[in-house]
Amino acid sequence: MVEAWVLFRLAIACGLIAATVAVQASFMSAGLGVFRRLERERRDFLLRYPTLVTVVWIIYLITPIALDVVLWATFYYLAQALPNFDDALYFSTVTFTTVGYGDIVLGKDWRQVATFEAVNGWIIFGWATALMMAVIQRLHFHGDSQAG
Repeated sequence: MVEAWVLFRLAIACGLIAATVAVQASFMSAGLGVFRRLERERRDFLLRYPTLVTVVWIIYLITPIALDVVLWATFYYLAQALPNFDDALYFSTVTFTTVGYGDIVLGKDWRQVATFEAVNGWIIFGWATALMMAVIQRLHFHGDSQAG
C-alpha cells in the first residue's frame, strides 16, 4: 500500500508542475499576442530585423524558465530539503535542465520529487523550443512568401 507521505510528495510535485505550466502558458500567450500584433501592424519591422526579434523572443522565453527554476528552488528551501537558498537554486537549475551533476543531492524523503522537476524541465524546454521555432519560421520563411 502506498503511504500517505508518498502521495503528499506526489501532490506537491504535480502542484509545482501545474504552477510552472501556468507561468509558461501566461508568458507564451502574452508573447504570441505581441508577435501577432507586430505581424499585423509592424510587419516591415519584423522583416527588416528578424535576428533582433529572434534574440528578444528567445530571451523572453528564458524568463519564465528562470521563474520556474526559482519556484522549485523556493519549494526545496521552504521544505528544508536543502540547507540554504543558494544550494536550492543550484540544485533546481541542474535538475530542471536535466544536467544533474550530482554534487548536491536531496535526502531520501524528497528525491522522488526531484525526478518530477527533471520531467517538468524536459517538457518546458520542449515547449519553449517549439515556440522559438514557430517564431523563427514565421520570421524567415512565412515572411518571404508573403513579401514576394
